[in-house]
Amino acid sequence: MRRLIGLFALMALIVIAGGLRAETVIERMVSPGPLSPAHARLETRCNACHISFHRAAQKEQCLSCHTGIARDIATHTRWHGLVPAARGERCSSCHVEHRASTQALARLDRKDFHHGTQTAYRLTGGHARTACAACHTGMTRFRETPQACAGCHLRQDVHRGRLGPACQSCHTTGRWRDVLPFDHDRTHYPLTGAHRTVACLGCHVREQWRGVSTACVSCHLRKDVHRGADGPRCESCHLTTNWRGIVFDHDRVGAFPLRGAHRAVACAGCHARTVRPDKAPVACVGCHLREDVHRGSDGPKCESCHSQSTWKVATFDHAKTSFPLIGAHVRVTCVACHPQSVDKVKVGNRCIDCHRKDDVHIGALGPMCERCHKQTSFIIPGLPRILTPRPGTAKGDFPRSGLKP
Repeated sequence: MRRLIGLFALMALIVIAGGLRAETVIERMVSPGPLSPAHARLETRCNACHISFHRAAQKEQCLSCHTGIARDIATHTRWHGLVPAARGERCSSCHVEHRASTQALARLDRKDFHHGTQTAYRLTGGHARTACAACHTGMTRFRETPQACAGCHLRQDVHRGRLGPACQSCHTTGRWRDVLPFDHDRTHYPLTGAHRTVACLGCHVREQWRGVSTACVSCHLRKDVHRGADGPRCESCHLTTNWRGIVFDHDRVGAFPLRGAHRAVACAGCHARTVRPDKAPVACVGCHLREDVHRGSDGPKCESCHSQSTWKVATFDHAKTSFPLIGAHVRVTCVACHPQSVDKVKVGNRCIDCHRKDDVHIGALGPMCERCHKQTSFIIPGLPRILTPRPGTAKGDFPRSGLKP
């Protein structure tokens, strides 16, 4: 007992005589055990963590070195800032030192630890089944663990960083292969029609997500039956709903807007090949030459008689000529008077020009048939047959009728 009292007395004298340097010696003598590997470099510097006879100041000493945790507490972030007990308790209540490597520095009960409420990173999907050590490794395995997907999944990034670090914009934590439905309408190329059912890699070959051309020919060049002759603007004629559907507005073609039966004709009916190297003719004979029953005798202007509604209906207005059709002439066919092309053979407008063979007077009464006959009927009702020359009668020799040629 006397030896123990003497020892304490000697220690007190050393404290008084040696000041701060003696404090280190004393504390080393009363140290409960070696430091953990994390603090091993401070083994001979007790005052780095302790202030003699001032136990309450130890927390501030810890935070003076662990500035990151001090910032978490001040900003109420991460575990030390989110959990009230961690903010108020002394560090030593959880972190027990001077036990060397026989025990972990932090008392962490993994069964009671709740990642969703005690941290800023909630575990969902496959993360909830992942072992702690898979994400928390090294000296900073807890507080400094990255929260970005690329922090853990960089080697699994099949895009090789081309799409940036925000993997969660397309992937879920449930399963890495499950991809969220990407809203293409938010891009400068909204998907419409059949494009909505095309797989992503159908347009983004080799996972080229940026800088992909939006021109139709960039994907449909091999399907271009025009072989590039109509240019790259396929959308001027085709729709995304169906590639075979054509929406070309022919009325915008001033030289030949479609009218009548032409609207029902297939494009290839006039445009046998492609449009630009083989422009469809505007003249009727360009398409209807084989159907020309006149065999070109009436010239190329079919529209002067025919309409686009039906090829068999003639619409020529004879009233605009020098011989308007009236009476029985209305029912006469065109070829009855015009056996040849009107451009080559002009038909006279006198009766005798068409009715010379019908002239029973054999020219005896002259060419002015209209003096006696009408266009409604060539026969004159009530006229005596005496006016008709008998066989053998000489020209100009008429019966006693008083009529002169």
